[in-house]
Amino acid sequence: MNLVVEEAAVTIKTLSVGGKRMSKAIYSQLPRRSPLNGRDCTVQGQLWGTVIDPKCCHRMSGGEHWHVVYEHSGELAVWWVRQGAKNAPYNLIAGGPYEPGSHVDRDFLDACALDTHRGSAGFFQGRVFDLIREDQVATTIEETKVYLTCSAAMLRLRTARREHASAEERAAGLGWPRREGMPDWRAEAVDKARQELTAAEDGLARMCEGRGRSAQELYADLVEDVRRIKQARENYEAALKAVEQLPQLFLGA
Repeated sequence: MNLVVEEAAVTIKTLSVGGKRMSKAIYSQLPRRSPLNGRDCTVQGQLWGTVIDPKCCHRMSGGEHWHVVYEHSGELAVWWVRQGAKNAPYNLIAGGPYEPGSHVDRDFLDACALDTHRGSAGFFQGRVFDLIREDQVATTIEETKVYLTCSAAMLRLRTARREHASAEERAAGLGWPRREGMPDWRAEAVDKARQELTAAEDGLARMCEGRGRSAQELYADLVEDVRRIKQARENYEAALKAVEQLPQLFLGA
């Protein structure tokens, strides 16, 4: 067996500011924040390299991750990010479900609920109230599973519809005849449930009228938001790939 020892060039890159190697103490004072744009996850600034943080990485705090040093608008900062696209934040996992963080989903569902209550099939084939699970409605938009969150006003209307239907069902059912001079509690229950149903409808209607937009118009906003998150997922994955190619930077004492 012939063993050969070959010479290889080794390059060590250090993190320096103003010609001086950055110390661990200075590094620890750098602000911690993400360089990604909050809307579509495009990188803002220049990514310089990764650093092994002695206060964190030797203990494997938070699993496999990077400390990325970057510069934005002349200021250095550190981005703590998990390795691997599968460990992305919930809404940024490629192919995963999406829960809108803005009001766009609630506004859309409010309009759908009001239309459904007033007899229009519209979206969800007029079954939007039946589709609510744990205060959300699941649907698919642009090949993406989307969980839409219901507003308190919509949930109030759903409850009022149920209570009113139950009260009318009880009132129509067979039972002991009402005695002369005794209050008709079934009729009173129906009247009370009807009042709450009217109040719930009026409350939701005021909210929808204040926005001045139809369910169709709001759905267009929702589709645009889903397209945005799909682009953000692609940009996030691209950012991780860029970090993988960064050099490791070494700090001073």
